Amino acid sequence: MVHTLVSKAGSDGPAGLPNTSLVRWCEANPEKAKLIVEEAKSCDVLCLSHCVFAIQGLGSTALAFELLEHPNKSVVAVGLGALGRLDIDNEVVAKRVIDECCQAIKLNFDQNVRSSAIETAFITWEKLNPAESYRQQEFLEAVINANEGDELVQISAALFYHPKGLATESIDQILGALAGEVSNPRAILHWLDHVLHSKRRDCDLSKVIDILAAQIPKLEESIEPNMLYNFSQWIWEDPGNSAQLFSSWLNSGQYELCAFLASMVGEGGKKNTTVDIPRAILPNKLVDQLFMARKCVGFLWFHEVTAASILLSIVRNGKKAAREEAEKLLYDPLLLSYSGDLRDFLEEQVKNPSQRVSDCIARLINSHDAYLAGLEQTEHLVEFLPTIAQRRTAAMKDRERNKDIQKQAHRMSIFSQLISHQTLLYGKKTLSIIQGEGGKKLPNITPLSEISYSAELPRLSVIDPVGFQEMLMAFRVERKVSQ
Repeated sequence: MVHTLVSKAGSDGPAGLPNTSLVRWCEANPEKAKLIVEEAKSCDVLCLSHCVFAIQGLGSTALAFELLEHPNKSVVAVGLGALGRLDIDNEVVAKRVIDECCQAIKLNFDQNVRSSAIETAFITWEKLNPAESYRQQEFLEAVINANEGDELVQISAALFYHPKGLATESIDQILGALAGEVSNPRAILHWLDHVLHSKRRDCDLSKVIDILAAQIPKLEESIEPNMLYNFSQWIWEDPGNSAQLFSSWLNSGQYELCAFLASMVGEGGKKNTTVDIPRAILPNKLVDQLFMARKCVGFLWFHEVTAASILLSIVRNGKKAAREEAEKLLYDPLLLSYSGDLRDFLEEQVKNPSQRVSDCIARLINSHDAYLAGLEQTEHLVEFLPTIAQRRTAAMKDRERNKDIQKQAHRMSIFSQLISHQTLLYGKKTLSIIQGEGGKKLPNITPLSEISYSAELPRLSVIDPVGFQEMLMAFRVERKVSQ
């Protein structure tokens, strides 16, 4: 009966209840429970499947240790798994369990034995004094060096499920391994984000950043920041964290990492987020500072205030040539394209305590005022006005673009597939008939109101769309000479 329930319900999680019932039954019927163990030693498939819970019900460490001497690897795996489920409050016995797990990792190539040893070791460490960290580094080094199958994925999951028993050195050891070659990068990132939720303060941010930098480019499909929610929350809660991340990844120039940064800035409707990079975190070499400034503009183009805050960090703390380049990029293309929030942000920074920043912004504002005045003088020249054919072409493109946006919005909306919809060109209210109880028809009147959304269109994308896009693409794909 238990086997039937587990086989039917085990794949989606509810199998804990029948297994728990088996444990209680074995507690009440120890003689029959011992028969399950004996049949498991004879490699009976059904008894092997449930022997762990039989030993758990008996509460016998002696039976579990006895299974470790069996020549069949499946029986050994059951014995190790049973040791992880038993309540062990004796330090000597707990250390013996760890010794057996270390022995299994060093001598066994059977994947089931190794997997059981890893799980049992993490569970047992929680029962010992974390300050002692009994054979943790030795065990982890053996697993990491072997790099068998999905064992690193299992370790990352164990770091989430059993975080209390590990010393800080062991956590650093695991994080360092996760930045290397792994069998499933997406699973590693999934469990790492869960670890950050439960044990964030014990993780080294630089090591976590290294893991993401190593694994995100390996993904077959891009990953969104909402899939790494806990990491994103950690980054934004402290300006020092965001400074470290943006400085590291923009300086690397890795396309996937820089694109992830751009998505992070726009995640959750955040707008005008600033990133202040101090001198200690800013790259020291001139070529790195120049490279970082161009990547900043290329990837953070639609987050102009964020891009400007990073460029101002280079103006304040960078080398002379980098400061000059950052000021040029602040003016062209940023300030020449955005006159709204960016201009307001820069005007607020005029009072910045840094003399370099305040002088830079004063020059930018003066140049921008002269540029806007020049535009006003030319806006009435007939030669600069678009022809009727050009206006018609632009209107047709706008209309097609709006249709594509509406179609995409309908595809992404869960409501569009659940209910019917109608398009109203104008009106103050809409009337629909609802079928009520007993076939009675009831009118449903819904008042209509206007909903509008506005966004600042970069001026250079209108004046020179081809050259503008070419410049941004060059900023995004260019690499350092050393790469």
